[in-house]
Amino acid sequence: MVRRSGSIAGAIILLLLLVPAAVAQGPTVMVSNYTVTPAVLMPGDEGTITVVLSSTARVATGAPFEIRVDPGTGGANATQPAAPENAYIESVLLNGQGVEVLSGSFQDIGEIGPGQSFPITFRIRAPGEEGIYFPQVWVRVRDATGVRYPVPVNVNSAHALTRRPALRVERTVPASVDPGDPFSITLTIVNEGQASAGDVAVRINTTSGALTLRDPENYYIPELRPGEASVLNLTFETDTAVPLGLTPVLVGIEYRSADLATFRQAATIGIPVVGRAVMGIAAVRTEPARIAAGSTVDLTIRLENTGTANAESVRATVDEIPLPGTKEAFLGTIEPGNDAPAVFALEADRAGTFDYVLTIEYADDYGAHVTRQNLQMVVAERDPVPTIAAVAAVLIVAAAVLVLWRRRRKEE
Repeated sequence: MVRRSGSIAGAIILLLLLVPAAVAQGPTVMVSNYTVTPAVLMPGDEGTITVVLSSTARVATGAPFEIRVDPGTGGANATQPAAPENAYIESVLLNGQGVEVLSGSFQDIGEIGPGQSFPITFRIRAPGEEGIYFPQVWVRVRDATGVRYPVPVNVNSAHALTRRPALRVERTVPASVDPGDPFSITLTIVNEGQASAGDVAVRINTTSGALTLRDPENYYIPELRPGEASVLNLTFETDTAVPLGLTPVLVGIEYRSADLATFRQAATIGIPVVGRAVMGIAAVRTEPARIAAGSTVDLTIRLENTGTANAESVRATVDEIPLPGTKEAFLGTIEPGNDAPAVFALEADRAGTFDYVLTIEYADDYGAHVTRQNLQMVVAERDPVPTIAAVAAVLIVAAAVLVLWRRRRKEE
């Protein structure tokens, strides 16, 4: 629909200041940004409209308890605050309002959580008549109030739309982070709009107490002109209790345009925390404690996981020991901070000092690993005392039999 020139300026200002209200039982979304490409379309030209949908739910960062008054008893109960809910986006449509929509229907997009946002792009074709058009983005959210947001499209109109900034966050994140190790990420705030962004405030919010920021949490950028970028280098500390998987870091941005309109947007940075298993020897024990040649030995070696992830498919072998017996043990999975026994049954068929190698094979999220440890076993010479005692016992019995036999002969 083409607007008259006299009312265009007022309509544009009203539409740019329009923020869709969300009065709903559950969380909903808002259009936090939009881009029309190209900025001015010729009649019949094709272009795109990209809108950024952001969750309106706030991330819980307040006190660990909230006070609720029970009207029935007049008492106050301390309860855990409810976790922010996700908004489920059922559909996103673009109603052309005079602009031909080439692709503008998305169904069952899914959930969007607190602090999250994502872009959606529609393909359009400009009408044959010049003017300012206002196609509407319709967003349906399950169990919440939907959103209708008009996006101004200039079709070769002399009444140019008000220029405004558009900020985008680029991030450089390590491929993986070991629990307990520090790491760094780089944030680049880019102004892709057609106007300067002033009073840019950036806030970094870590969502886990096991992940802390070494640097300040708040940053201020006086002005970002179109095409300019500001780089923030951030260093974080972790402890061994940081949850494995993607740990989110939230980035909130607030800025003003030339007409002092305030814009807010949020971005989420996923930190890939990947634990590492570290296998070692906790104890070595033999039964009997003193090994003598000719005895059977139970060699027990306790293997300990001192890392931060499960050690999977743990297998231990004793190599280079010249004693027959069972030289391999399969232990399965050993969790961080736990140990398990590897038991080997050997025959000490000779005496001597034997150097051998314990080989431990295991796997974690980084792949397969092999660790080796040099150990030693001492086998003493066979103890002669039992043999002498046995021979002496045999001689005593033989002597007693001989004496009895002689006495019986004399009596006969």
